[in-house]
Amino acid sequence: MPNLEKTLSSPKFQKLAVYVVLSFFVIFIIIPTLFVFSAVFMNWNTVVEWVFNDPIIGDARFQFMQLTLIRSFQIAFIVTIIDIIIGLPMAVILARSNFRFKQYLDTMVDLPMVVPTSALGFSIFLFWGTSSGISGLLGLESGIFSPGPMLVMMAHVAFTYPFIVRSLKAVIEEIDQRLEYAARTLGAPTFTVFRTITLPLTLEGLIAGSILAFTRSLGETGATLIVSGVYETAPIVVVTWRKLLQIPPAAFLSMILVIISVILLTAMRVLSRRFGIPLKRIYPKPEKLLSSEYARKMRNIMTFLVFLGIVFIPSIYTISYAAVWWNGSPYTGRIEAGVYYQVFLAPDNKWEKLLSALGTSLAIATLTTIINFTLGLPMAFLLARRKWGRVREIIDSMIDIPLAIPTSALGFSIFLFWNRTLHLFSTGFWLILLVHIVFTYPYMVRPLIAIVESIDPEIEEAARSLGASALTTFRTVTLPSIKSGILAAGIMTFTRSLSETGATIIVMGIDRTVPVLIVDWVEAQALQAASFASLILILISYVSLVIIRHITKE
Repeated sequence: MPNLEKTLSSPKFQKLAVYVVLSFFVIFIIIPTLFVFSAVFMNWNTVVEWVFNDPIIGDARFQFMQLTLIRSFQIAFIVTIIDIIIGLPMAVILARSNFRFKQYLDTMVDLPMVVPTSALGFSIFLFWGTSSGISGLLGLESGIFSPGPMLVMMAHVAFTYPFIVRSLKAVIEEIDQRLEYAARTLGAPTFTVFRTITLPLTLEGLIAGSILAFTRSLGETGATLIVSGVYETAPIVVVTWRKLLQIPPAAFLSMILVIISVILLTAMRVLSRRFGIPLKRIYPKPEKLLSSEYARKMRNIMTFLVFLGIVFIPSIYTISYAAVWWNGSPYTGRIEAGVYYQVFLAPDNKWEKLLSALGTSLAIATLTTIINFTLGLPMAFLLARRKWGRVREIIDSMIDIPLAIPTSALGFSIFLFWNRTLHLFSTGFWLILLVHIVFTYPYMVRPLIAIVESIDPEIEEAARSLGASALTTFRTVTLPSIKSGILAAGIMTFTRSLSETGATIIVMGIDRTVPVLIVDWVEAQALQAASFASLILILISYVSLVIIRHITKE
């Protein structure tokens, strides 16, 4: 064993490992992600004919693209503004206040981020869009919102809310509180201190969180499929055209979405440090009133109630629906309308389909996590330890590209690369796996980089100075010190793979994962079965979130 580890630690093998890791990153992550550009330009004449000069409908598809892109931008912009308004107070509470059950509230804020969007979208549809939700309590016979733009916005607010809160909370916690104390000792009211000192210092987190929320809303597919009705956004159109085998216009629209996402990702990196929040005059009396203990308590109560009513309860309402409908219809008492009958006793074998889809989901998520860990951990070490200068910055920036791109566009680009161009993988399990490896890669590598950077290099140097090889040092010193972080990154990757809908629909063929099965059952109006499948995903997501929080706390 020592001789083998010494051999594998030689410069020759280390150089080979670097080539393997970088080759995997380029061939399996970057090229398939951006291949849509090449596909469009190589088939430009066909794209022009389909998009701009169709012999029957002319440029109708291009006009429709513009309409759906405008819709997507409008939804994302409004959602981001709402997130900032309701998320900023929550970030301040979590960063600056100490109270009983704070850790539970902190976990509740993250839940919509880890729940699969198809399950979350279905839950929000039940809460806002059916008589079984909030409208039933109000005595209404139909949902408050019908499928369409309002329901899309409610769904997008719920799953983008954590991005704003997390980004702002992290920045606020890093602010030196002595600056705030100094201002208060000079007589400034609490609200004035927040507006003139704390808020300007949170700009970086505000911009980063806003762009993350905007891109997440812009690219969302799973939840939107369930709540949009006939109201189509750009990612939904990519899915629709892919199903109809209208490949050229789908490729062109995917390319536009990729361009927009890369621009927004670049903006997040560049703008956050270049702009400030303008400070204008102070309003002593109103700000003193807003700084009172009563005003502070009312703000906290309203923040919590808004979070419960708009984000948390709608996100998990499936649990209540499944419980009420478990043994039959609460309105007619019909057993055949119950969750138990629909899933386990109905003649169409939904339970077997759910087990098959769950097996596929778990297998793909497991393989995705193993592969990304195997090749993602060495990449994290390369970026954390190698002094490559500008090359390192470029690679580091490219890692986040799959994170920002709408998953339907990402899945379509990968579909074009492996299926339509190289003809190496047919639609189904293995192509789903390739897609999941790509969009979860940043979820594995990005946390691992931070973990590796936190290790004191002198500890490893001490081991090597005592004669240990590089591999022995990693196995006996480095790995034990980062195992908790690795487990957290692995669970995060696993959960993200388990939750994906949009990219999976593009490449799935006849195979089904649980998120896709939920979409199928909602479209078929099998709401009781969909609620049971959603319940399973919510429980898995919650357990994963609790484990991650426990690990990171340790």
